[in-house]
Amino acid sequence: MQAKVKTVINYMEELAPSSIALSGDSVGLQLGNPEAGIKKILVALDPDQNAVKEADSIGAEMLITHHPFFYNKLSSIDESYPEGALIASAIRKGLNIFSAHTNYDAAPRGVSYRLAKTLGLPAREATVLEVTGSEQLLKLVVFVPAGYEDKIRDALAAAGAGQLGDYSHCTFQLPGTGTFMPGKGTDPFMGSHGQLEKVDEMRLETILPATRRSRVINALLEAHPYEEVAYDLYQLALEGREIGLGLNLKLKDPIFLEQLIDTCHRSLKPVSLRYWPSKKHQIRQVALCGGSGGSLIENASRQGAEVLISGDFRYHDLKKAQALDLALIDAGHDVTEWPGVVYLQHYLEERLATDNYETEVCLQTSVSTGWS
Repeated sequence: MQAKVKTVINYMEELAPSSIALSGDSVGLQLGNPEAGIKKILVALDPDQNAVKEADSIGAEMLITHHPFFYNKLSSIDESYPEGALIASAIRKGLNIFSAHTNYDAAPRGVSYRLAKTLGLPAREATVLEVTGSEQLLKLVVFVPAGYEDKIRDALAAAGAGQLGDYSHCTFQLPGTGTFMPGKGTDPFMGSHGQLEKVDEMRLETILPATRRSRVINALLEAHPYEEVAYDLYQLALEGREIGLGLNLKLKDPIFLEQLIDTCHRSLKPVSLRYWPSKKHQIRQVALCGGSGGSLIENASRQGAEVLISGDFRYHDLKKAQALDLALIDAGHDVTEWPGVVYLQHYLEERLATDNYETEVCLQTSVSTGWS
């Protein structure tokens, strides 16, 4: 069975919901048809000529990128210019293009998290450098026949509900009595047509991120024994995990800047790497941000970091870091974002396989970084 474009979009929304993108950013389906079926997906950093050409050469009907295909609104598509020619080429090839940009940057398990994991840093305990919002949470209430509450709880937990910090399977249950009368054409789990049935039931409550809503409800309906399932969903004023740009990580044991530089060389394989030391000899806190992190220098220093790993540092960024006695490691914009791109391939492969879709996911090879 082939997945549709809209199926893959739903997977991406769970990982990096478009609602958390920075204002004005162009994210989501950039080009194509949500109802189109796809046999193969190409995952890339940029929706450039190389990526569009490689997608065509391997027969991919969908291209998923971090950087958007459209940064600005178009007034025309003029093929005498490179941008217009690229857009026209993608349209002619029938290529569906989807981009997750600042929403993937800000997601709790997004670009910076993947960068930290690749560098072997303690990503799970990290805090956000620049908070831009928080996860939206929902409360699910479902009524379950007595004796089925454990089965339902396990199904909800497997789909991502009931997680509070490092605790999983978090629910509250209360016994009660449910009533129903099966009508003509129904196939009741218990009871007879036209007769009122009273059943010992459990009210089961749990919490879930709004991004997992579809996945959790589908798991609930599949696991529940009733033909018609009674459940409620409530929006919560309670805030979930902080989301935003960059991470600050505390190390278990201090290290030297030279060790961190060596780790960046070995793990990220940058074409080139620049660094500027500080007066501090040992590093106990590391700040990082996939892509361009110059705007986070003050945040990193304020939160106690001794070094900031990112890309695209400018001269004035260096002067600011020097004034704050903050070391900088510039491994490159693209190289610090590639761990997030690589993860997208693994993530989509797993989701598609779990749902029994025969859709292949490939990682771009026509790139000039060590990740190719």
